[in-house]
Amino acid sequence: MTRPAPGSEPSAAAIGPGARTTVSRVEDLGSADIRAALAEGALSLAYQPIVSAATGAITGCEALLRWHHPILGAVQPAHFVPLAERTGDIVPLGAWVLDTACRQAATWPEDYRVCVNVSPVQLQEPDFPARVAAALRASGLTAARLELELTEGVLMGGAVALNAITGLRALGVSVALDDFGTGFSSLGYLQHLAFDRIKIDRSFIRALSEGRKSRFLIRTMHDIAHHFGMAVTAEGIETEDEARMLREIGSAELQGFLFGRPLPGEAVTSLLREQTRGKRRTARSPRSPKRAAP
Repeated sequence: MTRPAPGSEPSAAAIGPGARTTVSRVEDLGSADIRAALAEGALSLAYQPIVSAATGAITGCEALLRWHHPILGAVQPAHFVPLAERTGDIVPLGAWVLDTACRQAATWPEDYRVCVNVSPVQLQEPDFPARVAAALRASGLTAARLELELTEGVLMGGAVALNAITGLRALGVSVALDDFGTGFSSLGYLQHLAFDRIKIDRSFIRALSEGRKSRFLIRTMHDIAHHFGMAVTAEGIETEDEARMLREIGSAELQGFLFGRPLPGEAVTSLLREQTRGKRRTARSPRSPKRAAP
């Protein structure tokens, strides 16, 4: 994806309220609408909890982009992210998401990480690792608490993608391969691109109840991940049966509506602080004295 030449389009800061196009359908949205949303504060982030499969405790949250359009209302990312990737607007849009998520996560207790989705277009930017480092410095968030989620589309980025991932991991940032198994054939790339985690896509989770073949496939994904030293998060969990089967298979973390829907920033901060207080109360509780043997 070619980024627009510098100066060829006005920056988000230069777009005023009147610059937005008048639209009545999602399909009519354009680059000017995205840049107006950035300039006018129409974007926000919601955070979906990720939990430990063993304990059910929250271990982190994935930042999810939300856009409330003044005419159309809530616009789903599936409608505007592909547009932003085609126009190059994904670069400032992604920078806003990264900065906002890092600032929010810096207010959380230190036990929790934030996961941020990164477009293949962003990863092609030569200064992307430096951009991530700047977001960490500005927010005060430690690199170990940031995880960047990349889809399998990045695997086609060749040397540029490899260098970017290497640079990100050198910062101490975790890198996850999202929607594992749904895109390009990725097994060969795992030998060359170092990931800390894979996220198994919901499409595989839905098939769990269909029989042994589906369970075998997911178990094989776990075996591959463990062979390469990667953790596994299963996403899109909606039922107790799905969670039970994934625990039996060996998933380390689970994510989905079963464990919580995406929450606004302030709400998730309160939730994480309350969980941390609960852990501390439990740690301070005196153990019951053992009874002496008769």
